[in-house]
Amino acid sequence: MPEELLIPTTRTSGLSFEQTVPCSLAHRRCLGEVFVADTAVAGPGEYLAAIQIPRAHSLWSDRRTEFHDPLAAVEAIRQAATVLGHRYLDLPLGTALSLQRMTAEIEDHSALRDTGTEPLEGIVRIRTDLGSGSGPGYLADHSFDATLTVGAVPALTVRGGGVAFPPETYAEFRNHQRRNRAADVTSETPAPVAPHRVGRRDSRNVVVGGDLQLLVDRRHPSFFDHPYDHVPGPLMLEGFRQAALLAAGQPFALGALAATFTGFAELDGPLTFTYRVDSDPDFGADVELALSQFGCQIADCRIELIAYPSPSDAQN
Repeated sequence: MPEELLIPTTRTSGLSFEQTVPCSLAHRRCLGEVFVADTAVAGPGEYLAAIQIPRAHSLWSDRRTEFHDPLAAVEAIRQAATVLGHRYLDLPLGTALSLQRMTAEIEDHSALRDTGTEPLEGIVRIRTDLGSGSGPGYLADHSFDATLTVGAVPALTVRGGGVAFPPETYAEFRNHQRRNRAADVTSETPAPVAPHRVGRRDSRNVVVGGDLQLLVDRRHPSFFDHPYDHVPGPLMLEGFRQAALLAAGQPFALGALAATFTGFAELDGPLTFTYRVDSDPDFGADVELALSQFGCQIADCRIELIAYPSPSDAQN
């Protein structure tokens, strides 16, 4: 008989990769969209999470390079922060979380190189100023910073902050906003740009159309894993990344981003990007972008694009 394959389920942190956390803790509907496997308390205001991205994920595995997508790791960290809030920081299920600012910096692209046989997985260390035992901290601005380590290599750092809403307060706030925004359901949706221009192979994962308009497809299985009353943040981040690639005109890697969200993006009105780019075809580009709807800017993002490391870089 062949020798049984032994698959490791823990790492030196003691966290397990055996199974994912419950969907409700990660604010996900589908099992395959949950990327958090385990969590633990590391100290006062400091927590650990084990994360893994499926190798065959329809969105995050749709790429044209030999590197895992750093925005997949950003999404896993976003989920981890949500799980930790519910498990350790007194945030009840049903709490609405609004991310208002976020930065991400790839520390070492070699840690994201795809071996072709293993998923992207690692340990996230998260520090937050939202302390346990003091109540859910509703309507106050809270910040966090997180570092993803893949193997023994720090791969990605994410920092951000936002507000937690009680469900009733959030519903009242959003109803008030929608009443004061004119719906625009008559405009035609532009066709998506060619997938290769934004680093994709599947046109279903292209989220920018002609005239740099954000495409909002509520049937998308990942961005709309469950119903939303607004355009979700991960879709807006992907839109910023794809718009930056179009502005640069080169298949660069994401080096860093800094985004600010000043308003909710509604589902029933065109969302348009504007940009300013400083590009070098050999080294990368710095792109400043804004996203507007109903004549108002609702988000902005500065993206640093860099050249992908060469295979020899991984050997040095």
